[in-house]
Amino acid sequence: TMPNLEQTGLLRIDYEDLGVIAADRERWQSAHAALRDADPALREEIARTLLDFMRRALAIDVQYFRDDFDTLQRASEERLTGPWVLGESDRPAVGTAYPYGSRPGMERTAQFLSARGKFGKYLRRNMPDLRDVHLDDVQKVIEDLLTVLRDAYLVCEVDATPEQSGPAYRRRAGQKRTGYRVSAAALIWRAGTGERGAVDPLARTYNSGEGPRVNPFFRDLYRTAAAELAGLYAREHTAQVTPEDRLERERLFRDAELPLLYCSPTMELGVDISSLNAVLMRNVPPTPANYAQRSGRAGRSGQPALVTTYCATGNSHDQYYFRDSKKMVAGQVAPPRLDLANEDLVRSHLQGIWLAETDMRLGTAIPDVVDVAYDPEGEDRPDPQMPLPLRSEFLDRSLDEDARRRAAATARTVLAPLIADFESTTWWYDEWIEDRIERAPQEFDAAFDRWRQLFRAAVIDQYEQNKRVVDHTLSPGEQSRARSRRREAETQTNLLLNRSVDSKSVMSDFNPYRYLASEGFLPGYSFPRLPLAAYIPRSGNRRNSDGDYLQRPRFLAIREFGPGALIYHEGARYQVTRVQLPPDASGDLATAEARRCDGCGYHYAVKPGADKCTMCGAELGSKRTGLLHLHTVYTTPRERISSDEEERRRAGFRLETSYAFQDHGARKGRLTSHVTDAGGAPVLSLDYGDSATVRITNLGRVRDKGDHDGYWLDLGDGRWLNDRAAADAIEGTGMPVVDEDGNEKRRKKRVLPFVEDRRNILVVTLEEPLPEPVALSFLYALERGVEAAFELEDSELTAELLPPDEGPRRHLLFTEAAEGGAGVLRRIQHEKDALAKAARTALEICHFDPDTGEDRGGPADGERCARGCYACLLTYGNQTHHRRLSRLAARPLLAQLAGARTEREDRGESRSERFRRLAPASPSPQGTSPGTTSPRSTSPRTTSPTPVEADLAALVAQGDLLGWLRAKGYQLPDEAGVLVPEAAACPDLVFRLDGANLAVFVDVPGHEPDSTRDIEAGYRLEEQGWDVLRFSTDMDWDALADNNAAYFHLR
Repeated sequence: TMPNLEQTGLLRIDYEDLGVIAADRERWQSAHAALRDADPALREEIARTLLDFMRRALAIDVQYFRDDFDTLQRASEERLTGPWVLGESDRPAVGTAYPYGSRPGMERTAQFLSARGKFGKYLRRNMPDLRDVHLDDVQKVIEDLLTVLRDAYLVCEVDATPEQSGPAYRRRAGQKRTGYRVSAAALIWRAGTGERGAVDPLARTYNSGEGPRVNPFFRDLYRTAAAELAGLYAREHTAQVTPEDRLERERLFRDAELPLLYCSPTMELGVDISSLNAVLMRNVPPTPANYAQRSGRAGRSGQPALVTTYCATGNSHDQYYFRDSKKMVAGQVAPPRLDLANEDLVRSHLQGIWLAETDMRLGTAIPDVVDVAYDPEGEDRPDPQMPLPLRSEFLDRSLDEDARRRAAATARTVLAPLIADFESTTWWYDEWIEDRIERAPQEFDAAFDRWRQLFRAAVIDQYEQNKRVVDHTLSPGEQSRARSRRREAETQTNLLLNRSVDSKSVMSDFNPYRYLASEGFLPGYSFPRLPLAAYIPRSGNRRNSDGDYLQRPRFLAIREFGPGALIYHEGARYQVTRVQLPPDASGDLATAEARRCDGCGYHYAVKPGADKCTMCGAELGSKRTGLLHLHTVYTTPRERISSDEEERRRAGFRLETSYAFQDHGARKGRLTSHVTDAGGAPVLSLDYGDSATVRITNLGRVRDKGDHDGYWLDLGDGRWLNDRAAADAIEGTGMPVVDEDGNEKRRKKRVLPFVEDRRNILVVTLEEPLPEPVALSFLYALERGVEAAFELEDSELTAELLPPDEGPRRHLLFTEAAEGGAGVLRRIQHEKDALAKAARTALEICHFDPDTGEDRGGPADGERCARGCYACLLTYGNQTHHRRLSRLAARPLLAQLAGARTEREDRGESRSERFRRLAPASPSPQGTSPGTTSPRSTSPRTTSPTPVEADLAALVAQGDLLGWLRAKGYQLPDEAGVLVPEAAACPDLVFRLDGANLAVFVDVPGHEPDSTRDIEAGYRLEEQGWDVLRFSTDMDWDALADNNAAYFHLR
């Protein structure tokens, strides 16, 4: 969108001897009379206009535009520095001018010079002899003009084959035509005065001596400022920059060859630049510890330094510390906050212990662990479902029973100091460590599934594009695009295999240890957990470099990597154009469906009988279909884009949040507390979950005005389709459909992209619903209070209103963003006065006295705040709600909470507690009494062996189904040995499930006959609507459990 040198009047392009050629009557003798008899000055003007018109469309005959661009590109790599190196995207789209009109279906980039077109209208407007003649005469003038210019060597003839227009897969080469291009040798470059811009008489006419107005800012920038700033350049220093580039940039910066470095927190620790004398922070760091580290980069060895911190107006965190900077600059450095009782966090450390005990050495590349053997040279298409199993040595080590026992013992020792904290959670039970160790081999194998999907997709894409490259029935344009896609697939494969000629293999995202950390199998704090990746075909201005996978946390990626979104990376711009489809998705695309409660936003899988929300009791509405789980997206460079389109794409998406707590058997996956005010009146309730599932669904663009949610997806190659392209495709699957040209029509499907992850969440349910503006004001005020009271940055905590989407609001959702969380939401639910502390801080931030509620009027003397300001409620993130926010509206509820007390509900029965309750009443092992020790067991019945220690065959032989279910990690029953009066039956175990009751009988040899347990008792239960199962010691209990997985599903 910046004007070029010609538009700013600093450059003029002339044509060699054009005035002499126009005045030479001999050259025009065979031309149309209108040209032959025209004034030489008019002929020169017309010829110049045509040459300018062709030149600006790049219809220029130059060697490097024709065939030798690859040579020029290689020369630029050898002789130019990074920003000036030519890449594939710099390959010019060479134009060709044709002396006839365009035909339907022809490529729009060709330049057609017709009597009805822009240049023809210009001729009739400026040549009096052509105003009343037939259009054929005007066309003849155009042809004769090109002939004269050709004979004068100002233009040259070329044989070109214009392609048909339309999507790439439908383009076909047309008939060869004679076209024209400006001769590069005839161009004369002259310096301009900058007084007027280049005139384009085809677009607009000007009076004599006038021309387009010059933008003085860009003219002066090109003239003076650009020269003054020559040599001043900057580089970025982030985790996305390869390690060798980071080290090189640190060296250049240390030697003062690189004067300016833009850094993420990668420069915060461990990098010493002794001569650094200035640090500028673009925002206030999260904590005083971060501030001390970042500001400490400057002023080493006793040298003076300048540290500047920019406090953004729209950032509540920045504004808070701008008002009270001492808390940041000279604040107390507190220890890091981690929720050590977070299940996902503890599990990842536990799996790290297990991995160490197996003594596996994972190497530096995933193929060291996963067998990637397939036949790339084979004639057949690679198997889209190539298994890619673990290598045998790693599989054997992962199944080592001794390693499991050692890991369980080590983990018990390591976690012993924390078990008291774990016992207050919803997920902990006595055998949790052993259960997780038992499942570690399967989790280890499954952690590589995302890599397997990426590898399969890259291999299949490389194979398919190679077939297109050698298919000579395709047009040159299609073959060129296929070559580009093949190069991308090859680069993707090399990245996934971690094959590199440099030193980045250890720090690659596909180093096995880093990859397992990003998948959540191992702990990892310095890079995204469970990321969503975007493939970048090349790294910014390093255009001779390989591509890369850019990874973002899922909840950030659903915003940044949405359909058509623009991504800025290493100084370049890319657009998301397609998603990864399963390699064999040749037909319909499998999508999911779900329900979301319209009353509170709770998420449900679609299943029979689930018609009422268990969270708020509301009836569930219709299901949402076409849900597409996003994993990997692909981008293409966007070098040129209008500011209007860029602004539209930045407007964002309509995102919908839903959540679900992770229940643990009979125990709900949430901890509940009730909050009462100083007088004992209920105010609100708090529901906390430490590993709740949060889902964000992309419903469409904010500015889209359509009747349907979602986006059209091409089922063939995963491309996002705009409305025009979608109109040419057909929906659904079935028999192929061809158009009038014999081309098979593309298949499309409307989908809703979504991502989900596990987070610490807190759902606040108000005793009385509030009008939406009041609820919003309270939400943002409480969020500010929590952040300030517990020293959280804006990005560490998010808050939003939950449904209903219209009318008064009652439900609020708070989410901790960091892996494992900061433990703040747990404290608010757990501690009696934590919420009151946050409310008092919120009152103070909103300019009220926290003790009396008196309005202080504003942030400081002389500064008044009416409804809200950036020192209290307003932030950049909530600017769409600014008109509805009022600190006065939030005050009553905040004042009520300032003296409130929080009381916890009982957390429910754990798995271990349930076993201890049921064990005395369940059928005893053969030959023993409840609570005694079995002859084949070394421990009392109420401390059943763990999965690592259990002799499952002995439990089956004893008829100990309860102990067997516990050792296997299956669902435990709700009751044991209870009488069902209506059936006069006494099953050994009873499961009470949603919509079903299950009675289980265990038949052990030697038991006395009993009419309450015999076959007839089972029939009587079935007549009463019960499901009945029988286990006996001579049956295969594993097969029986697998066949009835709905009852005995794994946790």
